[in-house]
Amino acid sequence: MATRKEAKKKSLLQLLAVIIAVVVIVVAVVLFQNWRSNKPGAQPQDIKVTASVGDESMEVAPYMVCEPGADCPEGEVPNLVVGENDTLKIEVPDDIASNQWQLLTIYDDPAANDEQLHGAGETTVVEVPGSVEGASEGKKAHLAVVEISAVLLGTNEGGEETPYTAVWSLSTLAPDELAAATATSSAPAE
Repeated sequence: MATRKEAKKKSLLQLLAVIIAVVVIVVAVVLFQNWRSNKPGAQPQDIKVTASVGDESMEVAPYMVCEPGADCPEGEVPNLVVGENDTLKIEVPDDIASNQWQLLTIYDDPAANDEQLHGAGETTVVEVPGSVEGASEGKKAHLAVVEISAVLLGTNEGGEETPYTAVWSLSTLAPDELAAATATSSAPAE
């Protein structure tokens, strides 16, 4: 009879071990999910977009980041030359792609300008042609500026979570075009 008691005791110990293992796994999963949902994301001013043409690539920091309604200081606009027959590839990180965002393409012919809206989780990569058909027949419009914008959550100076409007801007002009555009924009108004 001792063997029957030992077998019963062994079965109970095995059942207890399985129950303990299940409880430990459930607690671990709940703790992980809680940590993951409460961990702070990247601050909008720290998020970078990757732009590339052929073998050349650059990370673009936000041009502007501000709370809605606040005065927004402008940053520097980097330049990555995109030729007429080139394609600009824009990669947005998950911090942007997991929200609604938009892509504005500005060409030297305003009729060719375009805006694309992307829903949350729809895409992380877009390709923008260096030139498109312009309003004038037979003339191509050349890409001048690309802007990505999104409303993202960040933490303000008081430590509170708040929405921020963030804009990433990239000039795509050749050096001579960029110099001419800069000279025109800084010329005194008559």
